[in-house]
Amino acid sequence: MGCRGPVSRPVKATPINGERHRSEPNTGRTDGWLPALEGLRAVAVLGVLVHHVSFLSGLTNSYGRFGDVLARLDVGIAIFFALSAFLLYRPFARAAIHSQPQPPVRAYLWHRAVRILPGYWAMAVVALTWLNIDYLRSLWDWAIPLLLVHIYQPLRLPVGMEQTWSLATEATFYLALPVIAVLGRHLGGRNPLARARRQLALGIALVVAGLVWNVYAHGQNAPLPGLSWLWLPAFLDWFGIGIMLAVLASWPPSTSSSPFLPELAMNGSDRREEDLWSATPRGLRVLTFAPGTSWLIAGALLWIASTPIAGPRGLEPATPVESVTEHLLFLLITWCVIAPLVGRGSGGVPRALLLQPLVRFLGRISYGIFLWHILALEACFRLLGLTRMHSSFWVVLALTLALTIPAATASYYLIERPMQRLRRFLERRAAGRGPGAAPAVRAETPTRVPVPQAAASGPAEHPTLPARLVLPADPSGTQHQGGDSDEKQGRREHGE
Repeated sequence: MGCRGPVSRPVKATPINGERHRSEPNTGRTDGWLPALEGLRAVAVLGVLVHHVSFLSGLTNSYGRFGDVLARLDVGIAIFFALSAFLLYRPFARAAIHSQPQPPVRAYLWHRAVRILPGYWAMAVVALTWLNIDYLRSLWDWAIPLLLVHIYQPLRLPVGMEQTWSLATEATFYLALPVIAVLGRHLGGRNPLARARRQLALGIALVVAGLVWNVYAHGQNAPLPGLSWLWLPAFLDWFGIGIMLAVLASWPPSTSSSPFLPELAMNGSDRREEDLWSATPRGLRVLTFAPGTSWLIAGALLWIASTPIAGPRGLEPATPVESVTEHLLFLLITWCVIAPLVGRGSGGVPRALLLQPLVRFLGRISYGIFLWHILALEACFRLLGLTRMHSSFWVVLALTLALTIPAATASYYLIERPMQRLRRFLERRAAGRGPGAAPAVRAETPTRVPVPQAAASGPAEHPTLPARLVLPADPSGTQHQGGDSDEKQGRREHGE
């Protein structure tokens, strides 16, 4: 997996904060900590929760625009998918664009497994033993959901964990991401700007592939299984948006200032070529990257998506045109929501709201909220005597939150965070046993490389970053479905 792309020529060092700019070995770290994305996870997961409460309480099927809008809050899944692609692909994009060694795939997969599986298995055991025990007749019946392959078996969505279809799809993306990264690296390019453009073209190609698959999978004569519309190809468009944003965030600053994360651009670099940001028409820049305007556009698009143009509100099958329309609208909404948080327009009211302590806490435990909220809904209907499809939306919502938040908090503090600490302990222990763990040691304490030996023309890593930008210890496990950064790290590094 660790192939090398074409090596660009060393460039003249540029002074940054009084120091000589030097290239550093790629450690797989991301460009910087983006705390607003933690709050965005809270918005996305609460949207999914409200969407499910609306459907199971019966509000979705009632007449009225309120129910119409709530029926489309599953756009939170699109936001999650794009966030995953953005955060996980960004180290691979930087490595390809700047001709650096590719992040170690084995470590990436190990981090993903430790981050996702323990909490999921805890929830799955409860759901399977409580609600599905009568259908589990063999060891394979247990293994199918525990291995996250239940979307590839007909009628294999267990009761109480139906929402985990998206986790199964995302797990497939985790496995496919290194392959996508190798493909992007093999696209090549003579210089960082050419490689960035080809990486961007790869993201666009994934978006088109996802839309084409939806047309095919929703066709009346498609020779595909019934759950094929839940497979990874059906959501390549949403993942592709995240990959495009990751490429833009890694745009080579040696050509000009970066269109995203401008603090990381090389100060005083020669403006030999016009960068993507400068080449974008000013009106489009304002509409796309101005936070308040962009989020207002996202709200308008959500309103449009709540009309019949995007298909039925319930579980009725959508036509190919309706399916593609919904995917396009969700894609545009996702772009308008995420882009301002990682681009030049970062700030404004959206960012201020997402940085509120309560919102960030909910984002921190968002993975647990995602895992446990359907079981909380089942408890409302089975144990508290509420009637499915004929209950007060507000009552069901309040009870679901009252059950879900404590369960998610317990999951974070008793399972997720201890497992991340155990992983880091094992990695440190392995690092002290021999030279095979040397890359992990270098990731903790990077060693400067003289300019003549540098293979990349990108910005230096952590030694020259502004103080307000902090590198997470594990880029493959942060800011996604709960993240793995703990409160202590957040308070220490972000001054909270």
